[in-house]
Amino acid sequence: MLLMCSAISSANPQVPGIAPRLPEKQRELPPGCGFIPPRMDLSHLTGQRMPLRFVALQAPVSWDWRAEGKVTPIRDQDSCGSCYAFAFLGHFESKMLLDGAGTFDFSENNAKECNWHQTSCSGGSSYVMANWLSQGGTVLESCDPYVDSDVSCNSSCSHVKTLLDWNIISANNVPSTAVLQNYIYYSGPVYTSIYAGDNNDLAWRNEFGSYDGSYTLYYGGTFEPNHAVLIVGWDDNLSHADGSGAWIVKNSWGSNWGGTCGYGSEDGYFTIAYGSANIGMWSSYVQDWQDYDENDEIMFYDEAGYTHCWGGGLTGWGLCEFTPSTKMYLTRVELWTSDATTDVDVYVYDGFNGSSLVGLLASELDTSYDEAGYHSVELTSPPEIAAGNDVYVTVAITNSAYTYPVTLDGEGPSESGVTYVSVNGNSGSWTQEAGYDVAIRARFTPSLAASVDAAEGLSPHAWKLSHNYPNPFNPATTINYSVRRRAHVDISIYNLLGQKTSTVVNEVKTAGQHIATWDGKDHNGEPVATGVYFYQIKAGDFTESKKMLLLK
Repeated sequence: MLLMCSAISSANPQVPGIAPRLPEKQRELPPGCGFIPPRMDLSHLTGQRMPLRFVALQAPVSWDWRAEGKVTPIRDQDSCGSCYAFAFLGHFESKMLLDGAGTFDFSENNAKECNWHQTSCSGGSSYVMANWLSQGGTVLESCDPYVDSDVSCNSSCSHVKTLLDWNIISANNVPSTAVLQNYIYYSGPVYTSIYAGDNNDLAWRNEFGSYDGSYTLYYGGTFEPNHAVLIVGWDDNLSHADGSGAWIVKNSWGSNWGGTCGYGSEDGYFTIAYGSANIGMWSSYVQDWQDYDENDEIMFYDEAGYTHCWGGGLTGWGLCEFTPSTKMYLTRVELWTSDATTDVDVYVYDGFNGSSLVGLLASELDTSYDEAGYHSVELTSPPEIAAGNDVYVTVAITNSAYTYPVTLDGEGPSESGVTYVSVNGNSGSWTQEAGYDVAIRARFTPSLAASVDAAEGLSPHAWKLSHNYPNPFNPATTINYSVRRRAHVDISIYNLLGQKTSTVVNEVKTAGQHIATWDGKDHNGEPVATGVYFYQIKAGDFTESKKMLLLK
């Protein structure tokens, strides 16, 4: 019998259970506003921590993604409370431009009407959008044009792009300005929220509503956000009533509102002081996507997405049973995480009797994520699953700090006997949470392409930087990496002070897997000292860093 490998005992043990949720708030949403935060208590996601991949990077004094041609035109939501869809799809359209995938006009109408929650003009969040886009995908505006009211879902449109990875920068905290600048600079325009005024502060509502772009806004109040927007840049030197430094923000109130705010001829933008009106709360961004494939099938029980979480310590295990109706290959395991993680291990088993797992089919170990969010783990060796055969997808998650690591859906219809949780993954430890489904998904495909080059549809999600080998090393080490399309690749070595010591790759690479070697020498060909070094890849908009140790 095959038992779970590498089971990690739960740190900070507690009585296992469902995490407390925030109380539901009844809030007025003025016309043109529509941001409603999720009810999970995510106060631990403060946005104060710089991800490792940004450690050696310094953002410039000012930046504007419009000047780089990576922002699509201003849209107009009218009085409908659909800003959450406009901000998210505006961000996704920018992501397409950043990735060289072309210019798209995605349908906000489809987003507001067809998501599982059917939020329409009643307001929603990026969590609702990430759930909808990962289950299916975007459709084009030309197929489902925008309507400024609640209408029926048009389910006849073809999906175009599917979300694979979405990362949360902050929850109900305003992130560090430096941290948010780094995310914008290295990841592109960022979805965020802002307080746009209501009956609690009519003066601010009137000022924001009549803004003409001729100055930089400042608001010192502390009311919670009610509007979703897209930060496209910043300028540390912009002056305002409380000093200097402001975000450049794309709104969705049409081009007859706001101003150009320093670039181009299109109105619809505003600048606002860092932290004003709680801008920066509930910030997030899309990290990865793929072309929608109608032959693929994603199976899940979390129809509503991530709405609750469970735990008994920093480590928790989730299990879902899936049964494809035809012969399929399991190519990806997808999941939500409630915190930054130190380790995520994925296992696929052939059998489970409610107590023990048997027949290991595949595994993908030692993944970690700098941010909470939605993540897709690609299986190196996708197992073939026969028609009607049960397969058991198991994930062990170790959080950085939050002791509820297993995400659940407590709002969609619940299933019985197909999802389980455990504090350690041991035989006999698996239990079911009545009324909740574990939020783990399995993505299947009927056939595997012979190679990445032969199947362009598989290449858009192949960005990866692997751990160097050997590590520790002396005198040389090997770095494996892959790129999802032709791109200029830079792999450089930095010391602990953030000083670049060597560049091992600086050229255009084709899509696929590649190998680089560092000989432990600096730019001048001199051996470097014993110690810890960082190696970092920049390829397209993909940036990632890892540590290595040189011992002599």
